[in-house]
Amino acid sequence: MRLRSDKIALILGLAASAGACQTTGGAPLRTAILLESDEQTRALLVKTIEDLVGSGRITLGPVDLTRDSLISVLPPQPGPYEGNSPAMPRYFELITDGKNCFLRERGKDELRALPSTTCRAQ
Repeated sequence: MRLRSDKIALILGLAASAGACQTTGGAPLRTAILLESDEQTRALLVKTIEDLVGSGRITLGPVDLTRDSLISVLPPQPGPYEGNSPAMPRYFELITDGKNCFLRERGKDELRALPSTTCRAQ
């Protein structure tokens, strides 16, 4: 009987932890573009991506966020003792639920809110 209650506790714990990520209350998520792209917004994006990537300084690929929703993060340059690097860029998308702007790494479900950022669905 103890084994069964342990399984039930595990299942309930997993279900509860699955809801711990940022959600948007069932609103449909759509790709988005920024209404205006200034240095403050770009700095917020860089800081948010650095938190997600977990490494030091990042380099964004060229992008006009008022026209495109896809952000590429370039891999670090090879060091002086490295040949070709197998590192690939990582891609992030601007997402909106109609009210708020979020950042999501392509292929993942976790959303990061972008406070004080205005965007619209693409």
